[in-house]
Amino acid sequence: MVSDMTRVCLGDVAREIKQKAPAGQELPTVGLEHLDPGEVELARWDEDAETTFTKTFSKGQVLFGRRRAYLRKAVVAPFDGVCSGDITVIAAKSNLSPRLLPFIIQNDALFEHAVTNSAGSLSPRVKWQSLSQFDFELPGIGKQEELADILWAAQETRSHYRQLLTTCGDVVKSQFVEMFEDRKWEIRPLSECVNSIDTGKSMNCGEGPRAIGGFGILKLSALSSGAFVASENKVISEDSFMVEKEIEKGDLLFARKNTPELVGTTVYVSGKVEGLMFPDLVFRMKPKGVNAIYMLSYMKSDRGLDLIRGMAHGSAKSMVNIPKTQLEKLPVPVPPLSLQQEFADFAASVDKSKFAVQKALDELNATTKKILNQELGLGDV
Repeated sequence: MVSDMTRVCLGDVAREIKQKAPAGQELPTVGLEHLDPGEVELARWDEDAETTFTKTFSKGQVLFGRRRAYLRKAVVAPFDGVCSGDITVIAAKSNLSPRLLPFIIQNDALFEHAVTNSAGSLSPRVKWQSLSQFDFELPGIGKQEELADILWAAQETRSHYRQLLTTCGDVVKSQFVEMFEDRKWEIRPLSECVNSIDTGKSMNCGEGPRAIGGFGILKLSALSSGAFVASENKVISEDSFMVEKEIEKGDLLFARKNTPELVGTTVYVSGKVEGLMFPDLVFRMKPKGVNAIYMLSYMKSDRGLDLIRGMAHGSAKSMVNIPKTQLEKLPVPVPPLSLQQEFADFAASVDKSKFAVQKALDELNATTKKILNQELGLGDV
């Protein structure tokens, strides 16, 4: 540890910005739905859209989603604009590098602090007063800039890896369209394509993920990326573990309740999993008479997602829910199994490349997380 480290609270080195947009000024608008969980860069926003938003932000400031902090929404603003009142705008003070601030905010330890200090049951929010009490170690400004250089270089590499993953997904999606869309196939309801649609269980959880060989229950974030991420779980006791709710190889997991942009996300459990349950916000399905990879790709297709998300109930600004009774009726085109298998074989060949890229991305994420946590004195959070 370098000698010029100082223990600080976030409020010592950053401040909340509360400014309103001048009347008649047209600016890009950012809502909570535009902030992607776990991402440090803003990729989506609205232009020339009617809005009631009045809170302004400036380029380089951090936009923190204060509602449902467990979604881990915090990005750096790439331009000046206006945003939702459920976004806290944060700017660095003179003793903190603005380029380092986004990585301090988009950090597991800070979000755990935010969740712990949120108030409200249905739509918990955290106030800046509580967020500002998050404490960490901070080096001098010169070391901060060096650390920011490393983290932004890693972020650029991370973006390249993710683009490669997107390309792999697009290739599989294009193959699905070419093989199966605009053709007349037998249509079956989803209830006839799976053994059952099982609902998970709500559990009392401990802090952090399970230990190796321990027991856990998935978080919604285990599905949010569109791929199954077993490490996104919370620890539970062995006594509370329910074998009938244990995730198994070959399962399809479906986010029945989430934000409007993430509800209906479906993932496939491709490998052996032990000691992990699925939560009450997730359905588990075991395909029958239909290839699991074909089923997964159909539920991820534009047509499938349109039908699935059309079943969602709830406010567009909050968590929405897809009832089991509705999902059971989802119409599923069923081509011959030989064609489904041909497609699954193609997807598997693409997945080999995707796996190599994902492994490199995971290693990069682990390395940068370790570097940041060591420099900020956050341990192995």
